[in-house]
Amino acid sequence: MIEIQSLTKEFSLHRKTLFNFKNPFLRKKSANSIIALSEINLFVDQGEVLGVIGRNGAGKSTLLQIICGTLTPSSGTVSVNGKIGALLELGAGFHPDFTGIENVYLNASMMGLSKRQVDEALEHIVDFADIGDFINSPVRTYSTGMSMRLAFSVATSTSPDVLIIDEALSVGDQEFAQKSFNRIMELRDMGTTILFCSHSTYQVEALCERVLWLEKGKMVKLGPAKEVTTAYLEDQEIQSYKHEKPLGKSVADQNASNSQIKKIEFFKNGESCSNTTSMYSRTDDLKVKVLFHAVKNEPTLAITIRKNSGEIVASAGSLNDKSSYLINAANQKYFEIDFPKITLLKGNYFIDVSLFCEHGINTLDYATRVLELKIFQNDLEQGVAHLNHKWIN
Repeated sequence: MIEIQSLTKEFSLHRKTLFNFKNPFLRKKSANSIIALSEINLFVDQGEVLGVIGRNGAGKSTLLQIICGTLTPSSGTVSVNGKIGALLELGAGFHPDFTGIENVYLNASMMGLSKRQVDEALEHIVDFADIGDFINSPVRTYSTGMSMRLAFSVATSTSPDVLIIDEALSVGDQEFAQKSFNRIMELRDMGTTILFCSHSTYQVEALCERVLWLEKGKMVKLGPAKEVTTAYLEDQEIQSYKHEKPLGKSVADQNASNSQIKKIEFFKNGESCSNTTSMYSRTDDLKVKVLFHAVKNEPTLAITIRKNSGEIVASAGSLNDKSSYLINAANQKYFEIDFPKITLLKGNYFIDVSLFCEHGINTLDYATRVLELKIFQNDLEQGVAHLNHKWIN
């Protein structure tokens, strides 16, 4: 169990030394400070797996180091029940001139294990690390991957009550990474409390029940893994691309074209919906209906789906699909298109509508960002869209 209340961590930055003219023997340092963490409140229950995500500099590593006890908070309290096994910075806690075996005893003793306990676990630690004769060589001769192997083996083979992992699994070969994940799953099933920090939202979703999203030292969101990772990915896309055009902006008012988009309607599962709506991938149906006015030509229509970054994900055009417009009882012309069980994967998307000439070349009118579509999903499939497929067994 981990309980954190009103945790704040401030780092002082001493920039330069000022000369004291009144007393030349006294020098004063001018200092600025950085708030690395601010008012963090968190409770992690025994046996829970909590993911920690955020951009570089968000405060993730600082939080984990404070929980481990390698940093002290500026204010607030941190309470941890049980023995901690931690994988923080690679090589942290290893003495470069000690052999692998000697560092196993050193690290284990820092975790509170007796020599007898280490003796009993030593064979398993060495076997799991699988670094061969290097176990008897100084750690300074190790590659980064070898250091990670040994550190992971020590942290997970000594039955920790709390396991803290900070990006450690991003280093090393694929075989050992898989073995490591299997070991983490075993510890999870045994009731070990796990804090897992990673830039891979896929790994976080696969392992964690809840996720904490940190940004500039503050808690942005804490909740179910899928919900928080989806919000985090959407925010990343928004920050990378700021669209200047307002929702539903059309050029019809800016030119003298006789052909104009008059009205755009959206339907979710047959029911009218607003221009900001949420759907579940491969579950909900989307219909777009576009009423238009045309005088001298027989226009065509295109629907474009974009990510927040502006990247086009998919499009559909009446000319390409050899589809024509319809006419309702009020003699109004309109196009209608269905996206049954929409196959977009989780994320935030926008829909643009464009009215073209009969040849699909000249733009008569268009409306940008007419629908903001938030897609959720119930599985771990990655990408922007589901591809229909069949496994051959």
